Amino acid sequence: MKTKGILVMYIMLCLSQQAIHSQKLRNKILKSMVPIETSFSSIEQERKILLDQLASRIYKENRVNENAGLVFIDSNNKTKSQLAAIWLKTGLIKYELGGYNLQSAGIKVASEPLHALATLKQYGFKVSNASDKKLYSYNINFGSDSWNVYYKDLSSLRNLEKSLKVFVEDNLEMADDPMQVYVPLDSPETIAKEMLYIASRINYLTQSQKQNEL
Repeated sequence: MKTKGILVMYIMLCLSQQAIHSQKLRNKILKSMVPIETSFSSIEQERKILLDQLASRIYKENRVNENAGLVFIDSNNKTKSQLAAIWLKTGLIKYELGGYNLQSAGIKVASEPLHALATLKQYGFKVSNASDKKLYSYNINFGSDSWNVYYKDLSSLRNLEKSLKVFVEDNLEMADDPMQVYVPLDSPETIAKEMLYIASRINYLTQSQKQNEL
């Protein structure tokens, strides 16, 4: 039985890795990422330390628990949390890093269109209204596939206690929980840069671990 369980886990891991390897970003998105990545040097050192710490925490939680949950949280799931999840997913796809379960949520949810998603179009994403019945639901096409994006209330998420919760806005009430961190985010442009930087650091940690295992 133990051998069977290990085999099932191995198959699930292989399928997860196969899924991420089959995901490809549109060329326009890849090209738009180049000037963003060359601007990593403009991130202030103190801020880099904070982002490095978050990248390390995300990587370590994933090592402990494959498909560990990661939730970006703001007041209404309208802008910062949504863009943070989208841009970190984008960076992870570029580096072919699988096994990361990313979500975004709000303490409460807004009841208006997600205008912030329009900022993604200039980078090559295709944003369209989703055909499902959820109010203000969108498809974000990044190339080989799409993400379905809509408002999510924090209380509606499952297995939240096992997820790393990243609060990205000021003045949010945080409980005394070791699985919570505070990393305030700024403008859509800055969010793109910082999430791609975090993805690059996760990739560095991943490649370093692979080298150590040789």
